[in-house]
Amino acid sequence: MRNIICCLFALVVLAGCGQKKDSGNIDASVVENTTRIRFERDVIDFKRVQAGERVTGSFRFTNAGSNDLVIYEVSTSCGCTVVDYPRSAIAPGESSTISLTYDSDGASGMRISKEVVVLANTEPSKTKLRIVADVY
Repeated sequence: MRNIICCLFALVVLAGCGQKKDSGNIDASVVENTTRIRFERDVIDFKRVQAGERVTGSFRFTNAGSNDLVIYEVSTSCGCTVVDYPRSAIAPGESSTISLTYDSDGASGMRISKEVVVLANTEPSKTKLRIVADVY
């Protein structure tokens, strides 16, 4: 039994040795095709929101660079905020919006501050936006 375990362990170790490791290099086309994103604002203040109320807002932006803008992902800091963003490329000089809905259920008596992170072919690749509100 001990010999079988030792053989299995040796096989696992040897199998792992032959695997190619990621060099950590970034595809040059990604670096060469970066652009700039310019938001009209980086904070949405919903002011006073009644607990249980859903409020909507949007972040308007422009591709301020010379290459197409591709938004890979828009994430939020909690499940209470849902976003919608363009899935197709935005041409240089063109504008679009990232829309969001915040559900204040369960946040009574709180000042909320939620982060929205945009991942795109920009430098830097992450842009942080924020929504705030006083939930009563």
